[in-house]
Amino acid sequence: MPAVPRLRAAVVSATAVLALFATGATSEAGTQTAVPASAAVAAASKATLKCSLRTGPGQRITFSPAVTSTPRKISARGSANLDSCTSPSGRQSRIASGRLTVKGHAHASCSRATSLRGRATVTWYSGPNRTGRVMGRSVLRPAPRGTRGYTPADSFLTGTITSGRMAHRAFSGTAVPTNDVRRCFSSGVKYVQGRGTLTVR
Repeated sequence: MPAVPRLRAAVVSATAVLALFATGATSEAGTQTAVPASAAVAAASKATLKCSLRTGPGQRITFSPAVTSTPRKISARGSANLDSCTSPSGRQSRIASGRLTVKGHAHASCSRATSLRGRATVTWYSGPNRTGRVMGRSVLRPAPRGTRGYTPADSFLTGTITSGRMAHRAFSGTAVPTNDVRRCFSSGVKYVQGRGTLTVR
């Protein structure tokens, strides 16, 4: 496989598995189509909560065994931080930050990740950088199938909060790996770090 397609495939796969820490699980994505910019802006203005998402110092999503070119069952677990939270709708204006933890598994390789299962839990805080009062917790579950988005990875970041704070509301987001995943085809990837956004509708 040429270098450029290999890099693209590795990034897509790592991003898909990275989505475990934002959704906890997923299944195969459907056809991808871009969302009109005007629709995205309108949806954002009505959002219940919007946060930046990033694996902080010492945080990572670890895979066991490593993700390689050979498809196999991969377990993943880890945590990430939610910061700079805002509430465009005003419904959750007291939340400033959060910590997300995830545990799940998938059938994955460097070029694809399917049949992801698991769940994620978010603990919300009233202050920045996970300070102040604990404002509650949310359990996140994915949609049964992926949805449309700008990239295949976007289809993994969608689902519903099943219990806790903001229960029954939908969430969506994007995430990209920040560590080097280009060695996936040669030696495998044992972990991923990343950044992105998470929005609760």
